[in-house]
Amino acid sequence: MLYGASVWIGAMEKKCNKTIYSRVQGFMNIKIAKAYRTTSNQALCTLNGITPIEIKAEETANVYRFIRDRKNHQLDHEIELKDWTHPADTVTISEQNEANEHTIEIFTDGSKNEH
Repeated sequence: MLYGASVWIGAMEKKCNKTIYSRVQGFMNIKIAKAYRTTSNQALCTLNGITPIEIKAEETANVYRFIRDRKNHQLDHEIELKDWTHPADTVTISEQNEANEHTIEIFTDGSKNEH
């Protein structure tokens, strides 16, 4: 479904084209989730853990443009687990000694007085 996305991504701005692709993805999502036909495509994408086709096509087109142009585009990429920074190395603790006292009153029963 995403073949040549960099060419036709501009056509996805029109609602009729977006609807066609959403329907196709919706039919696949219905089969995967074994849901009713009245379930929305957004809900099915969430249930199935699938990215909506509009977002996936835009992502594919951006990756293609990045590879083609080789310019400084900002793309997210996964970092290997071994390259993660340890929280103890990155956290800084700063202390403040202010003499401000704050009084917090919380009323969980809906009342706004002490009775």
